[in-house]
Amino acid sequence: MEREELLRAGDLNVVEVLRHFARSQPQGVVHEEAGVTMFAGSPLWPGPFDNGMFVVEARTTPADALTRAREFFGALGRTFCVWTGDHLDPELERAVRDAGFLSLGDGTPQMVLRDRLADAIAPEGVTLRAVDDDRTRRDYIAVLQQSFTPSQGTPAEVLENAFPDVDSLHGPHLRAVVAYAGEAPVAGAFVLVSHGIAGVQYVGTVEGARGRGFGELVTRWVGNVGFDLGGRIAALQASEMGEPVYRRMGYETVTSYRYYMAT
Repeated sequence: MEREELLRAGDLNVVEVLRHFARSQPQGVVHEEAGVTMFAGSPLWPGPFDNGMFVVEARTTPADALTRAREFFGALGRTFCVWTGDHLDPELERAVRDAGFLSLGDGTPQMVLRDRLADAIAPEGVTLRAVDDDRTRRDYIAVLQQSFTPSQGTPAEVLENAFPDVDSLHGPHLRAVVAYAGEAPVAGAFVLVSHGIAGVQYVGTVEGARGRGFGELVTRWVGNVGFDLGGRIAALQASEMGEPVYRRMGYETVTSYRYYMAT
């Protein structure tokens, strides 16, 4: 993909991921109008992947988009975040700053991998299992709860409700995997394929198993499956902890997203 196509496809995949997470929550709502996507997932957590607004190609002004978002989330009684980025409309970012939205940091790298890697080979004593039944689904959720809840404060219930059934993790465009050390689930990852992008999400390793290559192992597995399902590019939004791992695997940064929370 050329750069412009890659950035647009990446945005569209992110929006599809955000829709998927919101739809999975028991009180989830997705609303789109005037080129503005508003997604309301868990009422417990106002994070940018749970309650927010993403504008790929607006058919209205930034001020009007923010007004629509305030009305939508206000009716639900929720705080929300706005996605901006290096390649997205600078007028929208200026508008959220002028409106007093709280910046959630310097930015999250959008990293891409252009070619399938060699197959993920688990070391001795480690097993990779695709999430395709309720046991592996429960184990994947447990990994996320032992990873994201301690490190980022994500409520365990949010992660529980994000994946309510096997279909939320396994389908024509969805796959997930869990790595087991012996019989203990220690790492997992998820991929959603759309718009030519294999969007790698929710890569987690339990705190006591970090530094042993499990995160790279499951990231490799879901990325490769994403290519096998038709993705032309694998992409992810890298955490500070994950970025050096992904770079070592061959991922490169193409842009950065930034998040602003309504106050």
